[in-house]
Formats: sequence, C-alpha cells, structure tokens
Amino acid sequence: MGVTNLQIIFDNPTDVFMPGQSITGRVLITTSSSVKIRSIKLKFRGEAKVSWTEQESRRSDDGETQNYSVKYDAEEEYFENKMTLVGGGGESKLEAGEQVYPFNISLPHQLPSTFNGEYGHVRYTAKVKVDIPWGKDKETEKIFQVISPLNLNDEPSLAEPKKEEKEKFYCCCCCQSGPTTLVVCIPYSGFVPGQIIPLTIELDNNSNVAIDAVKIKLKRDLTFKARHPSEKTNFSSSELAVLRLQGIEAHASKTWTEQMVVPNSLMFSNLKYCGIITDLYVLNVEAIAGGMYENTDINVKIAMGNIPLTIAQDAPQFNIPIQLPNYNNPANSQFIAPINPTYPVDLPAPVPGFAQQIPPYGQPPFIPYPQQTTNTSQISGQPLMYPQAQVYNPSQLPYPDGNIQQPAFNPSFQNLNTPEVNPSAPSL
Repeated sequence: MGVTNLQIIFDNPTDVFMPGQSITGRVLITTSSSVKIRSIKLKFRGEAKVSWTEQESRRSDDGETQNYSVKYDAEEEYFENKMTLVGGGGESKLEAGEQVYPFNISLPHQLPSTFNGEYGHVRYTAKVKVDIPWGKDKETEKIFQVISPLNLNDEPSLAEPKKEEKEKFYCCCCCQSGPTTLVVCIPYSGFVPGQIIPLTIELDNNSNVAIDAVKIKLKRDLTFKARHPSEKTNFSSSELAVLRLQGIEAHASKTWTEQMVVPNSLMFSNLKYCGIITDLYVLNVEAIAGGMYENTDINVKIAMGNIPLTIAQDAPQFNIPIQLPNYNNPANSQFIAPINPTYPVDLPAPVPGFAQQIPPYGQPPFIPYPQQTTNTSQISGQPLMYPQAQVYNPSQLPYPDGNIQQPAFNPSFQNLNTPEVNPSAPSL
C-alpha cells in the first residue's frame, strides 16, 4: 500500500557529468492508492571523506599499558543543492498512479573527480525523500559520477625534458671502489592513461660491484589527510607497471632506451580541488647491486591527466619534420597525429610515446572524451573517459614478453558501489 516505487532518473543515461554541466532528469513516484504527504524534497550533494582506525597505547595511573582504538577522519563539502518538488506548506495528496517531477540543477565549475580509495572517497549523490505524516518516510539515493578534466597543457613545465642523476660508492673489503652513476631521462613528464612513457637510462658502473638488474616501476602514491581528533596522514601505494632489465658487470657501462606503458585501465581522478586526498605518480628506477650492497635508485615525478600534452613543431625535442593531419577532415577531429606519419628517409623517426603534435599557433578546442573499446565491465562500472593515446603492441617493444605491463585495474577502485554505466562520454 502507499508508495510502491520511488526513482531518480537522469536524462543522461551514463550518470556521468562534468563540472559546470547541468543535470536534468525526473523523480518518478508510483502509488497504489492515494497518499497524504507533507513534501517531496530532492537534495544533490558532493563531498569527500577520509577515515581509518589506528591502535594506540597509553600508560594508566597504575603503570599498566592500555591499548585503545583511535578513529582519524576528515570531511569536505563541495556543494549541496536542495529543492522542494511538492509541498512545504501543509499536507497534500498524491493520487494513485504514477507521478513525475522534473528537475534541473547546475554543478559548480571547480570539482574534484569521483574517487574511491582504501582510506577515503570523493562521492556525488542525489537523494529524494517523501515526507509522510504519521507514517514511515520513503527515500532513495542515487550515486552519479563527476569527471573533472585535467589539461596537461596548463602546466608548461610538463612539456620540458626531465633528467635525474644519482651517484653511489660501494665499499669492498674496506676499500672504496669507483662510483656507480645512474641517469634517467624522459622527454616530458605529463601523460594520460594508455600512453607510452619513453625513457633513457644510463648506467656507468665504475665500481668493483656487479649490477644484477635494473628495475623500472610506475608507482601511484595516494595520501589521505585526517583532521580529527588531530591532523594525521595515511598513505597507500601501488605499482601500476614494472620492467626488469639485465644488469651489467663491474667496470662496465650501458644505455637503455625503453618504453613504459601507462595502463589503459588506470582510472585517473583529478583531485586538484580536493584538500584531503592527493594523488601522485612517480617513475622509480633502481639499479640492483649483488650481495649485501645497497641499491641505487632514482624517483622521477610525473603528472597524469586526461587531456594529453600537445607539443608544437618548434619544440626543442622535435627537430624532425612531420606530416600533420588535415584538421578539416572529420576523421581527425580529435587532433591526434597519425601513428605512422611519413618522415624523410634520411631522418630517424622520433621516439615512440611523444605527445600529440599540433601547429604552433594556439591550442585545439576541448574535445569530449572518445569512447574506448576496452572492456569496462572489469573496472567496477566506471567508464574509460580518456583520449586514446598510443596503442600497446608487444611486438614493437624492446623488452621480453615477461615484462607485460598491463596489470589488473587499479585496486583503489574496486569498492566503488555504483551502477553499471555506458562508457560513452556525456553530452556537452
């Protein structure tokens, strides 16, 4: 009896939106008989929460040590939009049958992306409540997703080459040998999921110690910041991809030109406007020494986004003429250069993985994310909203098949309880 069905239905069937976009839809109420109500209210909310529990100890007055649990947490609210669909001034009646109430709200322009991690989340919800006098209220909640674009071109330093170097001395039988020098270079430091990171590694081993292997890891470091009962941070780290290269003997040198694939299954979240969760990425290169010696490692910070770098023709790392696409052709509407453009026969092709190139006069307009062909059913219902960059082809990569770099989807997104959505991008 009474209210038999209560739903929130978005006009956008993907339930995925962008900051500044309008959300339109309707509340559907079905009743088996007439029902007295006070009001029908709808609330939209965006918030972030972090929370975890730690075991701590303290000494009591009698000298005994007591263990107890402390919960650390923090919250941020980004917006809350309330509207009354029916009522607000006394009682009214819902007749038997189906009632539809449309709504239209606009999201703020600065919002972090939807995110779900081990110790916190960023979540967006719509909740409708039917206030029934002298009875149990009816309510339902629906989670929707916000994808906040992050344009790597907004940070010019990301388009510049990056070089890190470290030197280490080893002690052998109380005698210090020559240094081992590790150098890591990348042509730029901004990437999108699915793109290739080209890197050059130089290892000059002037020591008496052999280097067993060189290991390259793409790592993601999440930081969660609690504010109560006191300020404290918690960390979560994961390896997104790993490469292992053969080492070198003592008093030897070697240079590797490698390609690290950013997993296309990485669900990048723009957390620029979130003050309690940060998302950082790093390339870790480690020269593994034999015996009991300490390894030499370098961390190169990189940035992830969902709008790739566009590097002009006259950029210093692009001294090679290329054949640019015809931008008037609808097939090239995403401003992505051909995968195998025609180069002069007397010039080498550029290192694979460079960012897409455009004419040096201005930037292309914002392009909605194209639909990916990756199976999204294994990514907890989240659509892949990133531009397709370089396609992973093992036969073209200079490392053995044992270094396949496409791991399972990012574990920090396993627990996001959202309904399955269409992977197509929202209409702008």
